[in-house]
Amino acid sequence: MTKRLLLILAIAFSFILNAQTDEAIGATPTQLSQTYNCENAETGDFQGFTKSAEFTCSGYDNWIDSWYSFTPTETKTYSIEIEALNASSVNSVRIGIYTGIPGNLTSITGCATRYYSNTLNSGQTYFINTRGISLTTQYRLCIYAFPDPPTNNVPDSADTLLESTFEICENSSIGYTASASYTNESICSTSNPDVWYTFTAPETAEYTFRADLVNGATPLYIGVYTGTPGYLNAIAETTTSPTLQCEDIVLADLTAGDTYYISVTSSQSSQAVYFELCAYKSPPAPSNDDCNNPIALTVGQSFEDNFITATTTSASVNSGNSNFPNCGTLSDFGIYGRDVWFSVVVPASGNFTIETRAEPTETNLNDTAMETYTGSCGTGTLTPYYYDLPAPNNGTAYCNNQFVIGGNPYAGILFTNKTPGETVIVRVWGWAYQFGKFRISAYDSTPLSVDEFDLNNLSYYPNPVNDVLNIKYNKNIDNITVHDILGKAIIRKETSNQLVSLNLIDIESGIYIVTVKSGNESTNFKILKK
Repeated sequence: MTKRLLLILAIAFSFILNAQTDEAIGATPTQLSQTYNCENAETGDFQGFTKSAEFTCSGYDNWIDSWYSFTPTETKTYSIEIEALNASSVNSVRIGIYTGIPGNLTSITGCATRYYSNTLNSGQTYFINTRGISLTTQYRLCIYAFPDPPTNNVPDSADTLLESTFEICENSSIGYTASASYTNESICSTSNPDVWYTFTAPETAEYTFRADLVNGATPLYIGVYTGTPGYLNAIAETTTSPTLQCEDIVLADLTAGDTYYISVTSSQSSQAVYFELCAYKSPPAPSNDDCNNPIALTVGQSFEDNFITATTTSASVNSGNSNFPNCGTLSDFGIYGRDVWFSVVVPASGNFTIETRAEPTETNLNDTAMETYTGSCGTGTLTPYYYDLPAPNNGTAYCNNQFVIGGNPYAGILFTNKTPGETVIVRVWGWAYQFGKFRISAYDSTPLSVDEFDLNNLSYYPNPVNDVLNIKYNKNIDNITVHDILGKAIIRKETSNQLVSLNLIDIESGIYIVTVKSGNESTNFKILKK
């Protein structure tokens, strides 16, 4: 046998050892990663593989699978995770975990599993069935052990949290609730794991406690307490206090020199939940916190021309210069609401749009609401400034807490045939208890000639949709665009037919906005992808 042939055989044998297998028998052993960063993750696709007899889940008829195995060297809790690398939908991959031996395997997971955690026994071999929606679906498979129980698992052993600077968080603490247990002094749960910190206020002021996920996908809940372990009292939620307990951002009026206890709680999760906790003195209120001091918006030709970044952080509600909003609020808006104000001069065309969008760096605000007025600040002097509700609705409104601009869940209003030169007062706030940064712009993008879309002859089905959306119009459709909830165009299709079938199988579940254009006509509608 020649050296060249030996080399070819060695390479082929190496590939066989390192690749996944088509059946459970001879499944490739996978390596344990030391952390949730998955430094020893397996990656691959499903080309050359078939569907195994063990993959019996209904609804997955055309899926393909492959196999790995894992044998723990310690009995402890492990997380087994699979993530899609090239598909637009996270749901294009799944895993199944089995015990037993090939030919007689028993599943210990459901059919829709992407993340699995449980106590695995040392020396026992577990078989991992990686599943993909197509041959070319690429994935990452990762196994890591949950950490040991955290040292700050109870208030008596709380870690010390130091003050940081707003938006810098230079003294933040990285912690985890993975392997933690429930403490009966926690206000945020009756069973979920929590960990504890102490914070001594440097001065008498309002402070903000903020927890951001580092790993995992479960919500985080913060509690703030006075007292000592065994006698802790959650700071009360009152009409004179900014505190709203058990959110991922909690505000509290603190006294200089006093020590407070902070709990961070998460739900039980198949991923090891890690977070970053930060405490800082709340920033001053924004300059446009009051109706009498709005920020003027300059009308451009597009959103991008003159948008500004604004914030509702530390804003308040002044019940003396305006009534409470007509939409998009909860009953306690007067306590926890935070609104800011803008002004716009109607352009010469009489047509303009006021739109808010996400600020990419903001994680605490994901929806806004908006009201518009004329007149002057005051509960009896602000006059609603109405807009025509977009089709298929009828009537007018002056408050908006849903999209009007295709693809954007943030508030936006289109005004037409208004009086040029008139000053419009704009009020913006975060949906529910949310606050943070957002973008806002006023613009006039009215085309020279736009024909009215004949909505009576437009149909689209099914809605909700699983995979294919059908759109039918009585004229040729020129193009179709699908936007996600952040306004990003994720699908564009050029066509010249009256009936168009749009393949949505690879997009994630959620709400999308579809824009249809035919000649000078344009319209949009909302769909729900299952």
